[in-house]
Amino acid sequence: MDYEGRVKRFQQLLQKKGIDVAMFRDRYSFRYFTGTYWDPPALLIPAEGSPVVFAIEEEIPELKKNTWMENFLPYRDVKVLINSVHKKVDNPVIGFNLDIDASALLYSMFEKIHAKRRVVDVHPLLMELRMFKEDEEVNLIKKAGEIAALGMEAAAKAIKPGVLEMEIAAEAEYAMRKAGAEDVFVYVNSGPPRVHAKPRAVPIQDYVLVDLMPSYNGYFYDFARTFLLRRDSLREKALKTMEALHRRFSEFVQINKTFHKVEEQVAGLYAEAGFSSAHLYGFGHGVGLRFEETPILTIVPGDRMKPVKPSMVVSVGHAPLSSLELGTVKIEDTYLITERGPERLGNFPLVPEI
Repeated sequence: MDYEGRVKRFQQLLQKKGIDVAMFRDRYSFRYFTGTYWDPPALLIPAEGSPVVFAIEEEIPELKKNTWMENFLPYRDVKVLINSVHKKVDNPVIGFNLDIDASALLYSMFEKIHAKRRVVDVHPLLMELRMFKEDEEVNLIKKAGEIAALGMEAAAKAIKPGVLEMEIAAEAEYAMRKAGAEDVFVYVNSGPPRVHAKPRAVPIQDYVLVDLMPSYNGYFYDFARTFLLRRDSLREKALKTMEALHRRFSEFVQINKTFHKVEEQVAGLYAEAGFSSAHLYGFGHGVGLRFEETPILTIVPGDRMKPVKPSMVVSVGHAPLSSLELGTVKIEDTYLITERGPERLGNFPLVPEI
């Protein structure tokens, strides 16, 4: 991948916005620009000139082997890292990447140390680049999808009356780790409604929702299926409706249409089937170096007004149908937006049987 080109494009955005320098302390941005993960991550990108990687002195030789970057600043005290930012220019405008899971402590400390300088959030600028995936990124997401399918197959084989949610999660995670997954997130729910459900040491009931998010070489695939252990007309109808969302998604999505307008059609589909009260807002979100990234349609209202564009990768079916009668059911998969329409990046059955 053209990591150096990414830095140069980001520097152009900094110059356009009058930002002198940007600091990144999150692993996803560090990976995006350097080509590798490293903890703790610390990367400085000036509007002009070479980026600087901060690292503990004795770790630098190993880090150099894993990145294209050449400018390293050793430190043994975090104050060196933080104070190095403002020495690059006089009276700078300093950027900090405030991601959705960024450390509030780090950002607060950064602001206090640079209290006499203007500190701005550069996350929107970063996502102007990351929202659009290169071919190599799409291929890595597809590979993560192949791994996710193996995890789902293992989960399906483990689903039997009396088995624990945690046992199903363990089988899925083992299969994905064995297949090469790096980071793995697994949610399992059976019973009363729980969204983003951590698996519990409780026996499964008459349905199981399995939600898998493995990464491969940094890139995630987001993938969920619901399994019915017995006939249930209401849940069967809900799954048929969610299956229709995937079958008809190409009707709902057109280039330059806002995600808000897409959501209106999704809501209309659920309403026609009688599931308005079970519908949670946010049919999807971006997928890439994080399993949930911009546009995040569930919790970032401003993202809903972003237009659909080619080369975006988004999940479809993220928000489940959830009610006391249904529990929580969903069918989620990951799609590439193309000029020809959306392309599902995996081929696992939308409504699998066990």
